[in-house]
Amino acid sequence: SGDPTPAKYLKGRTALERQGALVLQAKQCRNCHSLDGAGGMRGPALDAVAVRLTHDQLIRQVIQGGGNMPAYGKNLSPAETTALVAFLETLYPVGQSPARNASRALAPETNPQPE
Repeated sequence: SGDPTPAKYLKGRTALERQGALVLQAKQCRNCHSLDGAGGMRGPALDAVAVRLTHDQLIRQVIQGGGNMPAYGKNLSPAETTALVAFLETLYPVGQSPARNASRALAPETNPQPE
């Protein structure tokens, strides 16, 4: 569906995140994915996608596809991919935290401050 992204998902978003919402609409992602209960059912609902997938996993999923999802790496520019992922990262329920890469928390600091 090329339906506009519901307004509640745009409120308080950055320009990049709003651009990502436009990519979601223009590329008709909601033909397969639902958002706010509207859209396709072939793929998972996107309302809480940021709880399930980290930033890196979102990029990989969009570019390489997987499961029922085709790869969009050749159909999206790097700027469109960046914007789309920025928007998808905002999709998590109030009171829940987005997914994070646990290995980054364990990585040593690369630029330690002098004492």
